[in-house]
Amino acid sequence: MGKMESTRPKSELELASILKTAYDYACRKNYEKAIELCDWLVQDSSTEIAGRRERAAVKTLMGDVDGAIVDLQYVLEIDGLEPADFHALGILLFQNGSTIEAIERFGDAVKIGEAAKNYYYTNSSLLFRAEAKLKTCDFEGALSDVSGLPDGYKTYFSGTGMRSKEDIADEASAALERKAQSKFQFKK
Repeated sequence: MGKMESTRPKSELELASILKTAYDYACRKNYEKAIELCDWLVQDSSTEIAGRRERAAVKTLMGDVDGAIVDLQYVLEIDGLEPADFHALGILLFQNGSTIEAIERFGDAVKIGEAAKNYYYTNSSLLFRAEAKLKTCDFEGALSDVSGLPDGYKTYFSGTGMRSKEDIADEASAALERKAQSKFQFKK
């Protein structure tokens, strides 16, 4: 990195180019160079957050979900204003089995996304949160989350494949119907 230390990015365009280079390395499975470039960015306060975001993406590609979570949690402590960060962290937490915390992070993404009128992250976070709520048997919550989504809205879930608003609504409704017909009623 010797030469790089004197050529820190001086503009957003230069930073974007370095971030793209790191991601390109990762896509070619040259993780060592990708991480090295991200680590170099993290060393300077002006590029630390961008470096950590990119390092989280690289670690995700590497399969290091725990490492990616640590980087994104740090980003949110310092700069918790981007719905994309909460959305990405929610997905990683959900994949890692931390469903309750994932629901919370998706909720943060929805709140920030709605305030910023960023419907991509709002809608995607609602669908992911609904799927997570299914896993915790919060069927009413899952139905509530998908009720505001456009018909046919869908996204890819790692390990499951494509899931739509209608898929989740059908599963939640069926579970509520089974619960209503059960001769055993559980108290909350």
